[in-house]
Amino acid sequence: MLPNSKATEIIDKYIRKFLEMLRTQEIKDIHSNGLLELSKNLIDELTSNEIDMLVKTDDGTYTLKSEDTDELMHSRVGALTEGIEKFAIPSMVEMRDSCNILDLCSGMGYNAMACLSKNKNCNIDMVEISKETLFLSLCLDIPLKEHELIKEAYFEFFNNFNDIDIDKDIDKDIDKDIDKDMVKKESNSKREFNGNIQVFNDDARVILQKMPNNYYDIVCHDAFSPARDPVLYTVEFLDLMYKKLKDGGMVISYSSSIPFRSALFEIGYNVYEGVSVGRKRGITIAFKGKPIYHTICNNDNAINENKLDKNENDNHNTNNNCELQRISEVDERLIALSPIGIPYHDEKLDKTSEEIIFNRDIMRDEFKNNLSIEGYNEHNSYIYSTKRIKSGKIDEKLLKIQKNSKNSVECINLLKKELFK
Repeated sequence: MLPNSKATEIIDKYIRKFLEMLRTQEIKDIHSNGLLELSKNLIDELTSNEIDMLVKTDDGTYTLKSEDTDELMHSRVGALTEGIEKFAIPSMVEMRDSCNILDLCSGMGYNAMACLSKNKNCNIDMVEISKETLFLSLCLDIPLKEHELIKEAYFEFFNNFNDIDIDKDIDKDIDKDIDKDMVKKESNSKREFNGNIQVFNDDARVILQKMPNNYYDIVCHDAFSPARDPVLYTVEFLDLMYKKLKDGGMVISYSSSIPFRSALFEIGYNVYEGVSVGRKRGITIAFKGKPIYHTICNNDNAINENKLDKNENDNHNTNNNCELQRISEVDERLIALSPIGIPYHDEKLDKTSEEIIFNRDIMRDEFKNNLSIEGYNEHNSYIYSTKRIKSGKIDEKLLKIQKNSKNSVECINLLKKELFK
């Protein structure tokens, strides 16, 4: 989700001032009086009654209004609270000695802050297409040491703008492979931080192609709703992301979208439902291979397949945010039996949202045409309305397949096989 254009125009004006003050050395670091004054003026303008684009949430952090001014980029419960409950806690990042995190759609950096609050030994690659939200975070005064780490990374990023025309697209050696063994930048603050933060301002589809394979432990996938902007929810992008994950690596997303989950299953992720955070449906948690740190709850039985120390693991299982549930029976049926389960595609990773949505609509029509509206066709396939699929008013044979399946992967594969046999 992009911030409101009125807000970005204002922020762009302050970015230009900031760059000029860097050139004249009026600003040298994040503690410079020049930056503090510039930041105050920006925040005052965005929160003024006339502009009213920056909103303070319940936990004291800030968020911007989106293009639809009735919609915020974060929930009013709190931007940082959202990052902790939806990403940091479910990732179990605190249990890892060190980890590599890909923070997609980083925005103002709340998800990265949340992860750092649990584990200071994280290497975080932050990918954000809107430079305005990056700069806004640099100007905010959030009394958290983790935010200061993010601000230092953002400052270093904008410091690289010096002598660059801001009207031109940023090209941070995009034609070169990104060296993940590069020397860590020294922090200006004295604190225990052993990780490395890098900031990338470009289309995530471009950036991710340059990242090394088998590298990330955690992906915080915080893109906007796939129904409106499916660019980072396509089979091709999620497959690319799969290659970048280590074995046992995980993807966490607030989205429980059916085509999103369908794409994850199609690629080969092991997909589970996490806890519900501020909505009825649980978050999506998907793994490359088996989970390493998490508890799988299956038929009311907790299963810890890859845990090394059972006693230690039992101590962590009291937090429900760390438990994985099989996705709902309704979701399994919709993914396997309904055109709603048709995923998004972007074969060359270059299509617009509109093109991706249009092509999926064609694929949905083709799916429907392959099945008889009467319930059976000459190939003995099934078709039901979405309402019947949700309610389970379908052939007993299909329901029996679902009941006897050990997990969602087996269930969906067998249902699809039966559908088009």
